[in-house]
Amino acid sequence: MSAAPPVTVVDLSERGDGGLVVAAATHIGPVRTENQDAFATTPLHGSGIGLVVADGMGGMPGGGDAARVASAASIDALRAGAGERADVELAVRAANVAVAHLRDGLGGQPGTTLTLAAVRDGRAVLGHAGDSRAYLIRGGVASVLTSDHSWVGEQVRAGALPPGSERRHPRRNLITMAVLGEPMDPQVVDIELLGDDLLMLCSDGFWEPLTDEHIALLLEAPGPLTAVVERAAAAALDAGGTDNVTLLALRFPR
Repeated sequence: MSAAPPVTVVDLSERGDGGLVVAAATHIGPVRTENQDAFATTPLHGSGIGLVVADGMGGMPGGGDAARVASAASIDALRAGAGERADVELAVRAANVAVAHLRDGLGGQPGTTLTLAAVRDGRAVLGHAGDSRAYLIRGGVASVLTSDHSWVGEQVRAGALPPGSERRHPRRNLITMAVLGEPMDPQVVDIELLGDDLLMLCSDGFWEPLTDEHIALLLEAPGPLTAVVERAAAAALDAGGTDNVTLLALRFPR
């Protein structure tokens, strides 16, 4: 039996702006035959950086392709914009158009989650569809910035299921909104970043096996950000994660 592949780590800091440190980690996981997650970064027009994580929807043909084309299209749109809300909305919609073209070529219903951020001048604007997540880690607390677009997430927000069901309910993978090449209304969130904040985008393969408290401990650990995200991805696998695992993190300077 061959040994499991190591976690792939990428230092993306050279694409950052104004002292931003950026790193990503990804792993296929112990069960999947393909890593259908995608991630990317880009400079924004003028200054700032764009970040994207996409998770191809399993069980649908072309899930990995959908993640890759959505990531590429949204990155192109972010690169041309200045990081405003309209630019972020346009980036999500560009990804949706790209998946529609993919669907026309492949047939079936390829789809992907998409979580992206445009970071500029101490501010982050997030665009989101699906059950990947964006987190803000500040002062030892990991706060979820996005809403899970899943049946379970909707039930939790309505008070019909208890918090935490997103990680263990048997219907947790039933997605209610994603990038499918169909009409959609993506979530857009605008936040202020403070010194030493860490902004992290991730697929559900990372957050689902871990508590938010554990995520905060992992990502506020000392050391180079590349080592931090590598240990975090390994922790998700050690905690029993079976899906593809991807996280993309940005450390905001003091």
